[in-house]
Amino acid sequence: MKRRTMIKWLHWASLFLIVYFWAVEAENVERLGAKTLATHAGVGTGFGLIIFVWFASFAIKGLAGRPGPKLPGWGKRFHPRLHKGLYWLVLAMVLSGGLIAVFAPYTVLAFGTFKIAPSIDLKVLHDLAQEVHELIFNLALIGVGLHAGFHIWRHYLLRDNALRIMVPAKLHKYI
Repeated sequence: MKRRTMIKWLHWASLFLIVYFWAVEAENVERLGAKTLATHAGVGTGFGLIIFVWFASFAIKGLAGRPGPKLPGWGKRFHPRLHKGLYWLVLAMVLSGGLIAVFAPYTVLAFGTFKIAPSIDLKVLHDLAQEVHELIFNLALIGVGLHAGFHIWRHYLLRDNALRIMVPAKLHKYI
């Protein structure tokens, strides 16, 4: 699979997983119990794998996309900053989520079957990791919103086909 195709699929898989995490926030996990926590941890582990593959591609080869020729000067400056910022933000989100499991006063089992981290049982650090994770997640939601808005603006107002470039070819008929 070509790098660009892989990134497109990772991109859209990440969107659906972020929507899942928005719907099943930490407060819901605590209220709904251990099975919800196990699912949240399992989906988070899968999301973490996606992010590590995607981030490794970025770290080794840089950004896959470039600002289009129709972008004004501010857009050409904003494009790489937004994308690099999102890479670092989602990586921090995944790592802070992992720290919650590391410092948990209980064993966190992904999908209720496999242990995802050693449980050190440091309540103060566990609570801090939860607060940091929630803050980073909220910042990531803002970043994803800016990212989506920027590319929708490009596609429909500048008419530079930004969404066709980012969407796998099999889905072009829906744009």
